[in-house]
Amino acid sequence: MKKSNRTYSSIFLQAFLIVIVFALTSLTLTVYVFRQNMRTVLMNEVENKAIIFLSSMETSVRRNVMGKEHQSLSEQLEDQAKILKNNLNFSIIRAAVLDPHGRVIDHIKPEKVGQIDSSENFRNAMASGRPFVTRELKILKQEPGKPEIPVIKVIYPVRNKKREIVAAIRVDFDLKQTFEMVQAEYQRFNMQVVLGFIIAAVFLVLGTLFFLQRRIIRPVLSVSKASARVASGEMEILPVHRGKDEISELINSFNQMVEGLKHRDQMRHSLDLAREVQQNLLPDNNPIIEGLDIAGKSIYCESTGGDYYDYLYEGDQTAGKIGIVVGDVSDHGIQSALLMVTARSALHQRWSLSSSIARILFDVNRQLVRDIKESGHFMTLFYAEIDKENMCIRWVSAGHDPAILYNRFTGTFDELGGRNAPLGIVEKVEYKELQRDITNGQIIVIGTDGIWESRNSKGKMFGKDKLREIIKENAGESAEGILNSVIHEVEQFSHPLKKEDDVTLVVIKIDGLVKSPTP
Repeated sequence: MKKSNRTYSSIFLQAFLIVIVFALTSLTLTVYVFRQNMRTVLMNEVENKAIIFLSSMETSVRRNVMGKEHQSLSEQLEDQAKILKNNLNFSIIRAAVLDPHGRVIDHIKPEKVGQIDSSENFRNAMASGRPFVTRELKILKQEPGKPEIPVIKVIYPVRNKKREIVAAIRVDFDLKQTFEMVQAEYQRFNMQVVLGFIIAAVFLVLGTLFFLQRRIIRPVLSVSKASARVASGEMEILPVHRGKDEISELINSFNQMVEGLKHRDQMRHSLDLAREVQQNLLPDNNPIIEGLDIAGKSIYCESTGGDYYDYLYEGDQTAGKIGIVVGDVSDHGIQSALLMVTARSALHQRWSLSSSIARILFDVNRQLVRDIKESGHFMTLFYAEIDKENMCIRWVSAGHDPAILYNRFTGTFDELGGRNAPLGIVEKVEYKELQRDITNGQIIVIGTDGIWESRNSKGKMFGKDKLREIIKENAGESAEGILNSVIHEVEQFSHPLKKEDDVTLVVIKIDGLVKSPTP
């Protein structure tokens, strides 16, 4: 429950922060855009006012240039400023009247009269015949140490009645007063905007959190609680989904996942049961037979497999004969396991009736063909029978790889092969039984291709040569020691890859057999 509360608080906090950041970003952008637009509008308005101011002086300047009026420029500026007093929000820094060639005719500072203005701005104004305006920030020379102030420079051509340019008015306007006024207005606007955004943000946050709580947080928490129940093993209580939005799809997917988990759990339980049953069908212990040391093992790459080994004999350790069976069903998994169980059952039933191993496999094959039908599966099998009394081994290989025969006294290898068809393919197959003598010191190894066909990370196969080397190097060990050495080397070779096939191996060491005397 505490975990759910933390999740609830975390989602609320994240949503709150997202909304606040969104609101602040919107506020910042709004203020910035307003400021830039207001600045542009202000400059345009000031320029228009400056041009209107200068146009009101046009008549006086024209009369002055033509000698019909002798009022000084300073007086003209002062008179016009009085007339437009209520409409001006700037002050004049410099002012001059120039003739068409740029010579200063009049100036608010007498020492400037006579100077020439050859600037490009003046030439542009004279050439176009229209007022020319420039904006700049500058430090006034007459006020050292003062901060930079915004300035508008206007060159206003003056025409006579014939529309000829007879002079130009050049004025620098100080916009400090204007900007101070705008700054005050800007501050008031900021306060209003910020207050409005705060109110809007509060309602936005509350509305967003209410929406999140109803449409997202509550359903997500229900999934979270259900996940905790599923993790603890409860799979019956599922969250209810309504609507057709993404959250409903999430809950629906979660419910489907839980149903899948229930099915998988049932399958896992069934596989565990199948594995237990199959493992119980394999020999519990290695047989203890006088003169023979036998060890066997199967390792499945999945929960169940298709490999099989078994020992068929009657009596105790003095048994005169023992059958050793190693089988390999095509593919692996549950289908192969079922076929393996079927083959084992048929083999045990037929072996109990006694007969030659060739006849036993004939009958088992016929039964499997009928059971398998057209499934495409089959089983290879190596059936060996060791006859202690006659010191020989009889065997039939139903499509299985040959068994390896090693003599540790001579250091030589041989194979117990055969060319018979696998079980479960063709119904009427005659199996050929082979036989050879055995002697003490021999080692018989029967395995499945999961051993020599194991691959490492480079794609190289383990191979039978490597298997023979291990047998030879460990020939002095017990049968179980040889078996464990082979299994260990195969696992080391294929590490870290996952096993792709089942591995089964049976090792028989012949030692201490005495041939019965001929009657």
